[in-house]
Amino acid sequence: MDNSRSPLPRLTPAFWGWAALDIVGVLILALGAAYLMEDRASLLPGFPASSLQAWLCLGGGIATVFVAAVKMLVEVMHSASAGNKAANDSRFS
Repeated sequence: MDNSRSPLPRLTPAFWGWAALDIVGVLILALGAAYLMEDRASLLPGFPASSLQAWLCLGGGIATVFVAAVKMLVEVMHSASAGNKAANDSRFS
């Protein structure tokens, strides 16, 4: 068994980009949820301005978080299985 490399997967810049997008998705989700709970814009003044915008924020936030989480898992799985290669390396493009 080769013990020269770390058993932890390599976290690539693409992983950190998806993680940043995940944070943005959580913030969008929180904006929509806060409006729906309080029936007013409580985190950002004036946004969302209506229940429709709040529901769109909620749905968009959930979708963004889901996509970003799946992409982060793909990055980690490719990094762990390919040794020094990750999903965003040229071999997988």
